[in-house]
Amino acid sequence: MQQPLPLLRLMPIGLALALAPACDNVHVGHTLPGPDSFVELEPNDTPGLADFVAITDSATFLTVEGHVQAIGFDVVDHIEFEACEPMELRFYLEAHAPFGDVDVSIYDPIDQVILGTYASGGPTEVGTLLIHEPGRPFQFVIDAFIEDTSWCLQLEGFPALLGASAPSTLKRAPRVLSSTAPEAEPRRPPIETDAPPLELEM
Repeated sequence: MQQPLPLLRLMPIGLALALAPACDNVHVGHTLPGPDSFVELEPNDTPGLADFVAITDSATFLTVEGHVQAIGFDVVDHIEFEACEPMELRFYLEAHAPFGDVDVSIYDPIDQVILGTYASGGPTEVGTLLIHEPGRPFQFVIDAFIEDTSWCLQLEGFPALLGASAPSTLKRAPRVLSSTAPEAEPRRPPIETDAPPLELEM
């Protein structure tokens, strides 16, 4: 017959549960402080079939692993998350093939727009998202350039007050001289990225 755990051994577990973030995560990791690790689930080749991995918060630290083809049936992976609070989210994406090159776009499935694209021309992409709206879903759209490759995406959350690394993408509307109405401030986008602006080829 198994002996009940002594009270002193249960206290750290109760303390950890009491101090956990208020948001409910979809997945629970096995060990701390290492990241929770997940493997992508196919099919996830379109926004409507995105692989929903987790709800993120300011204490998120997780990795997702997958594989994408440069040419074939699996040329893009949509990995979806949802932020349960305003936060800063930093990501690190790495290709594992010898000459692997992965690019990633951040997609807003509600507004159905690409918020930013990271395509540095190397095996890694690094960036930051500022998420201002709780409950906002967002997707990482991962594709391979030149060579099929496995990939690893790491996410790390921070409180929103520390989120100063992503520049604001807001632009003020031009002032209308014939109107006496006060100029309205543009609405802040729910998610901002620090993705470099796309260069148009001439």
